[in-house]
Amino acid sequence: MISLSLISTVSAHQPRLIVDKASSANAPIMIEDPEISKAYYAQVEQFSEYYGIDSTKEFDLYLSLQVPDITMQSTNISLELTDDSGLQLAYLNGSQHRWEKFHEDFGNADYLSGPSIHTTLPPGSYVIKISGEENTKYVLVSGQKEEFPAPEFLNSLFLVPKINQEFFGMNIFQSLANVFGILLLLIFSIIGFVIRSEE
Repeated sequence: MISLSLISTVSAHQPRLIVDKASSANAPIMIEDPEISKAYYAQVEQFSEYYGIDSTKEFDLYLSLQVPDITMQSTNISLELTDDSGLQLAYLNGSQHRWEKFHEDFGNADYLSGPSIHTTLPPGSYVIKISGEENTKYVLVSGQKEEFPAPEFLNSLFLVPKINQEFFGMNIFQSLANVFGILLLLIFSIIGFVIRSEE
């Protein structure tokens, strides 16, 4: 199959669209397998947002902030990393960072790349706090190991076009003008052809 043959060549973050999910320091959005590369698409509403990591072993932690390169998008966003005792381990301040434009090919979208951190942490529990101006869209990238198993690839076929519409304000045609959108249309075309041939 075309989709499965592309899995080994895809170099992208596993996408996660975080909508209508309340979080707090005591009930954060959990990041599973923190060394595996993921991208959490979300928006700061009235309050800060929280992510959590629980690890029973030492692990490499990579965190990066990105925002969509769209009009009226704020880069006044920050990230604070603390351990389970509340000790601050890192602070990324977007307002003092020089954001750089880049284009992501697989989703065919434009971003601004913000501050990042790469460190090794011992076993334990950690909390990531994201703060910014109200209605600020952001992407929290975690992990650097690029793994795209079949279920993640299939999930991306449907999720990336949705992210492009909701996150970047693309219309339905623009949202499908990427690797995942083209494959999604191809799959539906094949299904339609099979159904018609069986009638």
